[in-house]
Amino acid sequence: MKIRELLHWSSRSLVNSSSPDIDAWALLKFVLQVDDAWLIANEQTPIDPQHEARIRKLVDFRNSGVPVAYLTNSRQFWSKDLHVNSRVLVPRPETETLVEAVLNTARSFLSPTILELGTGSGAIAIALSTEIPHAEITATDLSRDALAIAKINLGRHNCANVKLMEADWFSGLEGRKFHLICSNPPYIARNDPHLEAPELQHEPESALVSGEDGLDAIRQIVSESSGYLHPGGWLVLEHAYDQAMQVQSIMNNARFVDVHSEKDLMDHDRVSLGRRPE
Repeated sequence: MKIRELLHWSSRSLVNSSSPDIDAWALLKFVLQVDDAWLIANEQTPIDPQHEARIRKLVDFRNSGVPVAYLTNSRQFWSKDLHVNSRVLVPRPETETLVEAVLNTARSFLSPTILELGTGSGAIAIALSTEIPHAEITATDLSRDALAIAKINLGRHNCANVKLMEADWFSGLEGRKFHLICSNPPYIARNDPHLEAPELQHEPESALVSGEDGLDAIRQIVSESSGYLHPGGWLVLEHAYDQAMQVQSIMNNARFVDVHSEKDLMDHDRVSLGRRPE
């Protein structure tokens, strides 16, 4: 079988994928360890039977719901290639809205100190480190497995201004103050039917689910964050597409000011932020 024929077969066989052509292309690149240009130039090249067998096996895994990122141990975020596995959440494009919101607010500070809560793969911290190399960034996570993945990614992208820390939200940070606190916390309700999606069933539940209405983690972060923010400092949170009004209300009740939300590329209110009064 030639590469073009295997691509065609893989795409047709990925019946449970919302983007079968993209997934087939990514799996073939991964197995052959080649780039886009090589695949385009070698579509008529016969494929080794061992490679073909491996791709067929990966297609089966993908059809069972395993995310492509876990099959290839790779995910692009903010134009950076990140190592990922089932111990961390797969970084989503909408989370780049959070990065943009932090970057916009960081301009107000000469040498910003930033705290990211629940760093997972380190995607957000790496994006911020790349764009604000003079910032001092602390990235925390309760999971040691996640911190191990983040350490790999920080080393891959030479993020010397990011320090990792094992912490349950603000634990161990007593006495410290930051100009910016950001997080993409779990925000799915415990009984949300979306959790039945095959892909989500392969991701760590602790990074997805947060109480009966999905807002437990956000409530805790908002209620405690003022004690860790400099006056005038910002709290920036990602949430579900339909939670903006609730999150704004939580922030307003905690006496944050300038509370508002930012839209993602799908025109959903994806990130809400507020400022600690001066």
